[in-house]
Amino acid sequence: MDRAAGSSNHFTLAMVQLPERAPIDVFAAVRETLYLPSNFEFHYYRSKPHQKVIFFNAIKRLRFCVRAVFINKYALEKAYQAMDGQQFAIEFLTRLILRASDLDIGNDVLVIDGATLAFMRALRIRLSQECRSYKRVRPFRKIVSGESKREDGLQLADMIAGAVSNHLLGEESAFYPMFADKVSDLWQAP
Repeated sequence: MDRAAGSSNHFTLAMVQLPERAPIDVFAAVRETLYLPSNFEFHYYRSKPHQKVIFFNAIKRLRFCVRAVFINKYALEKAYQAMDGQQFAIEFLTRLILRASDLDIGNDVLVIDGATLAFMRALRIRLSQECRSYKRVRPFRKIVSGESKREDGLQLADMIAGAVSNHLLGEESAFYPMFADKVSDLWQAP
């Protein structure tokens, strides 16, 4: 899971479901094609246009699924606007997770970019509370923190979050169609 945020009036969370938590082979090929170091970290907003073209063309053949939420912060109720960053992220991540079927994500590992222990604990508590109220089994075998510089899956989530955000803002829509068939949930909140 990664997000595209900043001080703008929009916030995007993207969860990318991959078959396994492992290096993504096509990333090595993209780095090589672009003459980038083997440890180069892909970030949507730092990538140059030609890098994005090569990246998004390369991921077309990958097996993955996307669930994302695009939030217009200024259209939200006051209660949401008063939340701090952690509360806000947990609120919308929980709601995005609960939109998915138990069977789709039940036994997966949720890897959150740069999550603190406090964040993961608060998310586990919130998910458990919501699942009890809906009489659902809490999803995910584990919820862990990861570092995008070491996790290709998190870099993919960052690139997807940025492309979703720019597509819905009407700023840069060329990349979204390159993975749109892999999007199982694109929720625009509120």
